[in-house]
Amino acid sequence: MGTGGSRYGAGRPGWRRKCEQLLWLDVRKLDRADSLQPGRYFSWKWSRGDEPAGHIGIRAGIDHVRLVYTWTPYSGDAQSFDYPVWVERTPCHYGGSRPWWLCPRCHSRRGLIYGVARDGRFGCRECMRLGYSSETEDVVSRLWRKQRKLEAKLEENYRKPKGMHSRTYQRIFAKIDEVEERKDAAFCLGALAFLRRRGMTLDGL
Repeated sequence: MGTGGSRYGAGRPGWRRKCEQLLWLDVRKLDRADSLQPGRYFSWKWSRGDEPAGHIGIRAGIDHVRLVYTWTPYSGDAQSFDYPVWVERTPCHYGGSRPWWLCPRCHSRRGLIYGVARDGRFGCRECMRLGYSSETEDVVSRLWRKQRKLEAKLEENYRKPKGMHSRTYQRIFAKIDEVEERKDAAFCLGALAFLRRRGMTLDGL
């Protein structure tokens, strides 16, 4: 089991594989690159940092793509795959359409599919029983991550970026203050829970 348990602020148990650990295909990204045009055939590559993590061939049809690749299981022989993943489009409110994968396993609409499962094939997050890394974070860790995202919108030392409206800047600054207060509260609650588990109280300190 990963992090989790009965302690205050614990994340959910982390035994599931995480989406961030696998390879994924984003149908919207392929569509923006015009890679879903019928007749297209190309190689899609993944990397982690500067290291290659895998690649597959993708052949686009009228309403699907075919995934072509080789997968080698642990302590097994290489296996070749060539199978379709269907693409469905839904209309957008302001014209055009949005593409969706139809999961090769449950056929539900998905923006992302992940690979590979123990059978060597891709599937959606639910079919693959995947979690997110953020699910195993405790309360304080999640608040720190939220604060870092807010701080990334500002210049160094919390200065207002050039071109940002003052109202937007004040709103971001207020959210950072709110997160700081929530971190302090979470820390205090965690400290109290720690003391209670050991039969201690603040009066006894």
